[in-house]
Amino acid sequence: MSRRRPTWPELPEPVRARVEERLGEPVLDWTSHDSGYSPGPALTLVTATDRVFVKAADVAAHPVAAQLHRREAEVASVLPAGLPTPAFRWVLDDDRWVMVGFDAVDGHPPGVPWADNDVRAVARLVDVLADVQAPELRPLDADGTFNGWETLAGGENAVLRDMYDPWVVRNLDRLARIEQTWTEAAAGTTLVHGDLRGDNVLLSDSGALAIDWPYAARGAAFCDLVGWLPSLRMEGGPDPEDMLLSTRVGRSADPDAVTAYVVAIGGYFVHGSLLPDPPGIPHVRAFQRAQGEVCIDWVKRRFGT
Repeated sequence: MSRRRPTWPELPEPVRARVEERLGEPVLDWTSHDSGYSPGPALTLVTATDRVFVKAADVAAHPVAAQLHRREAEVASVLPAGLPTPAFRWVLDDDRWVMVGFDAVDGHPPGVPWADNDVRAVARLVDVLADVQAPELRPLDADGTFNGWETLAGGENAVLRDMYDPWVVRNLDRLARIEQTWTEAAAGTTLVHGDLRGDNVLLSDSGALAIDWPYAARGAAFCDLVGWLPSLRMEGGPDPEDMLLSTRVGRSADPDAVTAYVVAIGGYFVHGSLLPDPPGIPHVRAFQRAQGEVCIDWVKRRFGT
């Protein structure tokens, strides 16, 4: 997904002044990165001696994005050294704008449809992350995020029937029961990115880098792999089950735990796709629906139905 983000000249003058004060020199050039699903500017800024990637959010206009930037700064400050991710520089927060700076790296997001080399590069990244112990981070289930099937099972589902495979409504109670086991299935001490997908990855000469860490947590080693595969398939990549078997972390994962997590994230996507568009992110519901459909097909395959 691509759209136009605010550019450097379009930011309020006080915001630009604060950033340049933090950089210690004026910005001579800039590049806007228009991919992704969050609102607000995402810029590589060039000075006479440095290149810095900066993302920002207007607190009044986009309070959720601002809070995510704050959370990402907290996470980035405790990530282990040597992790395949751009290094954190600083955060500026005056309660009106939140601005976060990172090393600018020479890289690009994977193309769509995914090329085989890009798939393999991110699969290697997933295996690397699966070996990293989490620093002091909340557990993956801290927000109680995954209760989509339970919510849907308790309501009127005419829209669900119209939009999705009829198998879903027939199996809602079963899906909701399995969903309740996800917290145990996903428990662990591994560093989990929590939102690994194509627009949160950069491909560089040294390999794939994970970016955008506001959802980072501790959990099971397979969570990032399983969480990535629905969007990978949606964007023309390989079948999720084949990918599961092609990675070390996928082959070693407990099959029942994987099924529970696929069910849980599938419920999250399906339920989310039926909600109104959030402010400033008009494309996210279609993105969720496409991933929900992948999850449904994957769950049906694992159920043998």
